[in-house]
Amino acid sequence: MPGARGPLPLRQIAVELASVTSSLAALEHVIDAALDATGADLGALMIVRPNGSHALAAGRARGGAAAPNAEERIDRDVIRAAVENGRVVCASPDPPRLRRARTGGNEPPMQTLACVPIAVGGRVHGALCLAARSPRTLTGAQLHGLSLLAGMTVAFLVGDPSAPWNRDTALDALVGESASIAAVRRLIEKVAPTDLTVLVLGETGTGKEVTARALHELSDRRARPLVALNCSAVPEGLLEAELFGARRGSFTGASYDREGRVEAAHESTLFLDEVGDMPLPMQAALLRVLEERAVVRIGETQPRPVDFRLIAATNKNLDAEVSAGRFREDLLFRLREVTLGLPALRDRESDVLLLARLFLHQTERGLGLPVHTITPRAEQALLAYRWPGNVRELRAVMRRAAVLAERLVVTADDLALPLETAVTEPASNTLAEIGSLRRPLAEARDDFVSRYVAAVLADHGGDRRAAAEALGISLRSLYRYIRE
Repeated sequence: MPGARGPLPLRQIAVELASVTSSLAALEHVIDAALDATGADLGALMIVRPNGSHALAAGRARGGAAAPNAEERIDRDVIRAAVENGRVVCASPDPPRLRRARTGGNEPPMQTLACVPIAVGGRVHGALCLAARSPRTLTGAQLHGLSLLAGMTVAFLVGDPSAPWNRDTALDALVGESASIAAVRRLIEKVAPTDLTVLVLGETGTGKEVTARALHELSDRRARPLVALNCSAVPEGLLEAELFGARRGSFTGASYDREGRVEAAHESTLFLDEVGDMPLPMQAALLRVLEERAVVRIGETQPRPVDFRLIAATNKNLDAEVSAGRFREDLLFRLREVTLGLPALRDRESDVLLLARLFLHQTERGLGLPVHTITPRAEQALLAYRWPGNVRELRAVMRRAAVLAERLVVTADDLALPLETAVTEPASNTLAEIGSLRRPLAEARDDFVSRYVAAVLADHGGDRRAAAEALGISLRSLYRYIRE
């Protein structure tokens, strides 16, 4: 296995950074220096956003070429470990099949060499990551040099609020690394600048309102606030006034002139959630407003011009509702100029643990709680559960676990998931766990420790360094237990 090239010329790099003209140029210079010194083929500087997600600030290939897809070719688990633990993480070689799967097979497979966290005041703001086409060994001195080099980027990475990677966007709320949620983000970016009506489909808790807000915030109408109405939450007798407004005295209880949600959304966006529950008469009235771009308040005859963009959402099958006579087909045609389907959480398996950790850490920060880790058995329980309430349910589960966990770890029992899907922590007092009772205590103890170490090693995919860290023992001790 080839070794790294040599030490990093930190003094020279510091002098050169003083003359750069932009934050991006500084970050690219740092990556180029790291690639030259280590012999790595790809480098990336990641920014950690306030919501816990990370994004690419700058990516470079050896030779000075930009690498806008650098994040996709670096092991996400290694990035996550460096960011969450605040320590340098060196990756062990992956099987080629897994590396090809991560890169989608279109790029040469990369072996992530190291991720170095960038921390200020105890908070990790980003990471410097290196990868190569073949495994390489970085010396301890070089890893130390990379840590110092990463520290030089702080002022450029987080100290420049005008930098693109420091601008919060509405898409940041749609957290996930799965292909399905990435496709949703891409479609939002394409559709948001237009005035096309969007129909958002998805199960309860998948993030329909978050999606509507992203569409609004990325549109030309973002200067005015989004106007939202849940059609199923308003009694049928009040829905017309709520939508279209009413003149004073037009009906019992109308004690003042009232502006409806459609008027309130003038020059903005109207979001109608659960539009599938709208009564047929209101569907006809909504269709008329969409066609005429004018609204008439109850008790009035004069139409009021309105300019709004409509986003509708439902968890119902509207084609089936049309067949059953409960939804107007002409309105459906008008609503789905663009249809945006949100995936259920059970179909986003790669995002479950990412979101669980995010919600856990958000709760810890918001409530001032100590930092917790999630046990391997709890992770198994999170992955095994079907999540009928989707992301909303996962957030509630992790908030509860953060508050109720009695230790600094979240166990499967702390999650309190339904028994049929829960994975409990390993018992320590059953005959199956203890084995034969007719042997010396020292022998039984050694047998348990060896099997426990083997189980933790399996939970970490054979990564011995990670298993040793999880067990709180040295790598040498881990090897001794494995040999035993």
